[in-house]
Amino acid sequence: NVMGMLKCTEQDAYLQASEYALAINPTAKAAMGVGFRYFKKGETDKAMELFDQAIELETSVTNKAEMCYKAAVANYSLKKFAKAREYAQKAISLNSKYGAPYILIAQCYAASPNWHEKPTMNKCTYFVVLDKLNRAKAVDPSVAKEAQKFINSYSTHTPSAEDLFFLGYSKGQAITIGGWINERTTIR
Repeated sequence: NVMGMLKCTEQDAYLQASEYALAINPTAKAAMGVGFRYFKKGETDKAMELFDQAIELETSVTNKAEMCYKAAVANYSLKKFAKAREYAQKAISLNSKYGAPYILIAQCYAASPNWHEKPTMNKCTYFVVLDKLNRAKAVDPSVAKEAQKFINSYSTHTPSAEDLFFLGYSKGQAITIGGWINERTTIR
């Protein structure tokens, strides 16, 4: 606490003191704080271990959901999209009215849309992206504006009806997006 008040949080001594404090009195807040310090240092495996410890220690369901979301964001920044989705889904399971994890899942899918050899099929990934963004708006009005911004942007990436027709697909038909995403959606 003293080092924090003196703004000495970037020092190695702060990390060491934080680890000692965590060992003496393991709390979710301490584990998350030490985890973020390791994350900043580029020691992501150690950071993820600490994030998991923080989630385990946390007793408030709301705080636990927030910690899962933060771990999801950390994985997204590392381009570990499947792991980011896993943490985001855990956040949603803890708080079904939490829209931010849906937006993050949509961003993961949009950042990794290629699962098929045909470019038109890869564009179908954006239907699932739009599903997640619309779900975010539906469950959490506080993120509606942000979700709509992404909807407006990602809607331009969906395939044309003509391109889909030539592949045997039409509006209203169900399709499974393959690859790591592996989700079913409807062609619009």
